[in-house]
Amino acid sequence: MAARGVVVMDRKRFTWSLSLYYTTLFLILGLQLPYLPLWIESRGLSATQISVILAIPMAVRLGATPAMTYLADRLPARRTAIALFSLATAVVYFGYHLANTFWSIALVTALVSIFLNPLTPITEATAMRGARFYAVDYGRIRLWGSLSFIAANIVGGAIVARAGGPGALVAINVAAVLTAIAALALPSRDHSSEPPGERVRATRPPISELYGLLRQPAFAGVLVGSGLIQASHAFYYAFGSISWVAEGIPASTVGLLWAVGVLVEVGLFAASGRVLAVLGVRGLFALGVGAALVRWTLMAWVWPIAAYFPIQMLHALTFGATHLATMNYLTETAPERHSSGAQGLYFTVYGLMTGLVTLIAGPLYRSYGVGGYAAMAIMAAFGGIVLVLSLRRR
Repeated sequence: MAARGVVVMDRKRFTWSLSLYYTTLFLILGLQLPYLPLWIESRGLSATQISVILAIPMAVRLGATPAMTYLADRLPARRTAIALFSLATAVVYFGYHLANTFWSIALVTALVSIFLNPLTPITEATAMRGARFYAVDYGRIRLWGSLSFIAANIVGGAIVARAGGPGALVAINVAAVLTAIAALALPSRDHSSEPPGERVRATRPPISELYGLLRQPAFAGVLVGSGLIQASHAFYYAFGSISWVAEGIPASTVGLLWAVGVLVEVGLFAASGRVLAVLGVRGLFALGVGAALVRWTLMAWVWPIAAYFPIQMLHALTFGATHLATMNYLTETAPERHSSGAQGLYFTVYGLMTGLVTLIAGPLYRSYGVGGYAAMAIMAAFGGIVLVLSLRRR
């Protein structure tokens, strides 16, 4: 009975501490994605320069994220890596207040990305493995990140309406500090279903074994296909807010537009266990691909404000369904000792693609305006084809 009580207490601590950390981490992301481009624009940078700045985090993922996630797998507990990287993110993010030129902003962005980028894959690996160990629903933990993202979108819109881009930057600083504090509450040990001692022996797994996963055609194909779907959001992330403001939509309403899609995503995460049981990984991928084709095709046109809200609701599928499918595929396929590393590989592939698309987003927006979303629909279609071919090999 005593042992059972300890397990229950551990389960509760795991659940609330991960939920809290997701909440704070996604405060950063929910402010950064919509509003950091507006702050960069306020520094007087051109559309092409903005696209280059926003592509830097994706480029950093190519080299730094695999190394950082591999390091996390080598440590006795992933909390150590999460806490150190969270603290570094909070400190380095203050550097934006000293950056006023293209090159100084680029430098700070690169430094922030080194530490911020690996936090998501390491946290996802911790959450997925712990959820399986304690038999809890991953989606019900992850949804707190989405709820936080919504709150950040709405509050950030109000802040930008009153204080402009500089106000949003201060809000991100506060969120980064809260994230560093929340990391201290995470469980001090990892949760694994591997035999006793196996996790300890595996804290130094050969990196060749990790990269050997990429030699599996199905695994590599799913990473590429899913990465294409997620990278098709790059044009939206870079110029969604800018294009809406250019159409005369108030900043506060822009925040609501960002939030509404994530609100529907919360519903998907809340029911993720049942949805996955019914649709499976293939069904979730199919939803993500189909919704991306519809969403980006519609976004290639200018609509009345009211029409954007139902279009934005498709985010629950374009991002949410694709994310759930990918996370479950990686958990089922990758060995536990490489869980962070496998997540890192995925986020690296996804980041590389997103970085390349973000680089061309500036010229696309300058030449075609919102018509650039049509290219995102084409990318999503290619992603769907790759996924179909890859999952047949499974």
